[in-house]
Amino acid sequence: MKKLAIICISIIIICITLVIVLPNDKKNADENIKKEEKKEEVIIDYKVNYNLFVKVNKDSSIYDESKKKVGNISNGTIIELDSEYEIVDEYYKIKDTNYYINYLDVSPTEQEIFDNNAYKTYKNYIVYNENIITNNSYKIYLSDNTYLELNKEENYPIIIKDDERIEFNNHLAYINKNDVKEVVGNNNTDLNHTNAVAVLNYHFTIDENSDEGRECLQSICMDQTQVEEEIKYLSDNNFYATTMEDFYLFVTGKIQLPEKSVLITIDDGWYVSRMRTILEKYQMMGTLFLIGWLASPDDYKSDYIEIHSHTWDMHTPGVCNGSHGGGILCLDENKVLEDLKKSRESLNNTEFFCYPFYEYNTRAIDLLKQAGFKMAFAGGGRKAKVGDDLYIIPRFPLSNSTSINTFINYVN
Repeated sequence: MKKLAIICISIIIICITLVIVLPNDKKNADENIKKEEKKEEVIIDYKVNYNLFVKVNKDSSIYDESKKKVGNISNGTIIELDSEYEIVDEYYKIKDTNYYINYLDVSPTEQEIFDNNAYKTYKNYIVYNENIITNNSYKIYLSDNTYLELNKEENYPIIIKDDERIEFNNHLAYINKNDVKEVVGNNNTDLNHTNAVAVLNYHFTIDENSDEGRECLQSICMDQTQVEEEIKYLSDNNFYATTMEDFYLFVTGKIQLPEKSVLITIDDGWYVSRMRTILEKYQMMGTLFLIGWLASPDDYKSDYIEIHSHTWDMHTPGVCNGSHGGGILCLDENKVLEDLKKSRESLNNTEFFCYPFYEYNTRAIDLLKQAGFKMAFAGGGRKAKVGDDLYIIPRFPLSNSTSINTFINYVN
């Protein structure tokens, strides 16, 4: 009996243990299963930082197609990603390159990289049939503060000479000359480039049937229909109307411009509104040389007009004895420099100038250089060429007697 009692007690203890332990084991097992299920539910959204444009949010690495690190990219760099949303593992593809960046190293941005004039215009340049070959380690500067550092030799077509400018990810980028191993010939393009550019000089665009038209009787008062016919000809025949910086780079031999290129200039600042409308209609760039006291630059705001100096207040004929030209020819040196300084400062420190009444002398040129101007325009009636004197750039003065055939001869 005693033995039977021990057996019964043992059975009871085992049953009690099972009642206590099994539910806990089952509970623990269920919790473990739930944890595993939760793990399976975690899906990483690699698109979380995707955008056409992204900004690098810290100094980061860049990788090749095999995801091997090949360099670095600096904090704050804005890059364009592949529009097809190419993603491999955790990496976004950088557009027009074979490089990738980790999706966590960038943030979406609406700030496009095309926010400077250089981007809008350099696409029109004719690339050189020359490439730079880099060292095995080099930097590509996308701005003054942002860059990529790459650890592999590459070659790039030259867009702008001397500055070693190239195109990278839709940036007009540059490579330090010390990072260039050699320059070699390459067949990048078969497009022709021009050796001379017509600089057109307009003044007043009027409506002959308006009060201003009846008042403006000088030969430089051109009816809007005549001006539009000329600008329309340029547009219809695919002329590229250069910016002032484009033109400067051309004359200094640093870029190649298309065969059909012109520079459109407008002097003074009176009767500009109709010309502005025409330029905007045909999306042709023009340059206004503004007499500073006449009006605020804000009065001429347009995506198709840039504004440069025509002096602040030296556009007065007969100031210098025996000359039709303005005061820049003979006024006290300090007074001239003060005028030029005031004009520059009112126009975002422009470096481009136009002589009043086309007249200049050696003294005027010296003062322009002292004041910080790097190019000046006169008359001359011929096309501007590579290597021309930067302070005597020739232009074709246009008037109400200029026929359309004469105009066509000027630009072709």
